Amino acid sequence: MPGTFMDLIVQIIRWAQRRANAPRIAAHPNPYGVRIASDIPYMDDGLDAHRLDVYSPAGAKGPLPVILEVHGGGYLACFKEVNAWHGQYLAAGGFHVVNMNYTLCPEGSASSILNEMAAALDWIHRNRETYGFDTGRIALTGDSAGGHFVLLAAAAYGPGPLAGELGVIRPRVLPRAFAASCPEGSFMWRRLPRNLPSTLLFFILHKYTLDRKCASVTSYDHYMDEDFPKVWFCTSPTDPLLYGHTRAMHEYMEKNRIPHEYREYVGTENRLGHVFNVLWPDWPESRQANDDMLDYFRRSLN
Repeated sequence: MPGTFMDLIVQIIRWAQRRANAPRIAAHPNPYGVRIASDIPYMDDGLDAHRLDVYSPAGAKGPLPVILEVHGGGYLACFKEVNAWHGQYLAAGGFHVVNMNYTLCPEGSASSILNEMAAALDWIHRNRETYGFDTGRIALTGDSAGGHFVLLAAAAYGPGPLAGELGVIRPRVLPRAFAASCPEGSFMWRRLPRNLPSTLLFFILHKYTLDRKCASVTSYDHYMDEDFPKVWFCTSPTDPLLYGHTRAMHEYMEKNRIPHEYREYVGTENRLGHVFNVLWPDWPESRQANDDMLDYFRRSLN
């Protein structure tokens, strides 16, 4: 497929996501009354892709644990403001939340994005006194594609071989807890659920952004082993995009006795779509999911 045609498709997807999310972002600038510091560079190159926001509980005193939030967007699109409402909800639960941008694919890659996440963690370390970050208690969370990057970070920042395979430089401070909302986990054909309409879209678009070697190395059945840290992740049976993918990863982990916490949420007042708890954190079902995530972070970091 000609690169110029795919480039056009990617630009259309990015434009459509910005247009679709703009009203929701404008409607919820700071619903939980947290302190906000916006558009801070975490790398000194002037790029918007290397900026982050910090959300802190109002009146916070003393060092607090930190959550680094990594947005989704199908690897190809999206930006940190889409996750602002969710990050602010988590911050109101007693955490500093650092919500980062990164270089989207195909300009970026799994390797470069994991290194950008490491750079954001290094920024947290350098600025621990300024913001009151407790760098001994750091967690990562991401949704969809961002959830995939969080799962990869759980392996790449640990003792296993994934860092070397992807060329990842480990950060100076290491996260101790990892959570993913409706995550993707593999682009290998053997791991794609055959009954989802999204499979063909993934197969076309993401073969464009990930070469075959990278798709294999970043598949969960490659890096999840006995050294993989315990992670928390969630989905909903009514997620039309990734439910089959996320559940398949859970079943793989169960079969191979890889410790994890897995949650499925069913809507009672709302139909839960993809990354429901990130886009609509005030729904009762989303509150339950996000409170369960916060409970996991507290148990893991204390």
